Amino acid sequence: MWPLVWLFVLPAVLLVTLLAGGLALNHLPWNDPPGSTARLQTYLDTHVAETAEGSPFPELRPRHYPQVGPDELYAVVERVIGGMSEWTVAARDAKMRRIEAVVSTPIFRFQDDMTIHVIPDPKINGAVLFLRSQSRIGHGDLGANTRHILDLVAGIEGLLRQAGKLPGGADTAGR
Repeated sequence: MWPLVWLFVLPAVLLVTLLAGGLALNHLPWNDPPGSTARLQTYLDTHVAETAEGSPFPELRPRHYPQVGPDELYAVVERVIGGMSEWTVAARDAKMRRIEAVVSTPIFRFQDDMTIHVIPDPKINGAVLFLRSQSRIGHGDLGANTRHILDLVAGIEGLLRQAGKLPGGADTAGR
């Protein structure tokens, strides 16, 4: 009887451990809106993260950069991606300010497709950054695609702050 119980218990414990570990390693903003329950459901049920105006997830709203021209922002994006070891540029179109990249996850080396698009925003005399990350396999991504977006935005905004183009605590999401 006990060996039969362990046959079911051990895989279940292993699965729960892997899921919890994957979610924890992505260092996601669990307490931000729309709350941890909605976030957990999303991270388990979707394999795409993309920026969209009005997204209930603040980190998934397009980034607006006043006083940063689209060509300048595109150059910053290229520089940041060039310094990210798990990122490989698959295609780029400088005229359209669009980059297609492949991001490899750290542990299992899953590959996710990332699209970065910089467009002019004449209303703010600047540019807007649209991002989309999609896992190639699986149904839920454990927040990995959101993590890709957060990592890229952190790198971009770090360089813009160093250049004096972004105030210290500026919120660029969904203006």
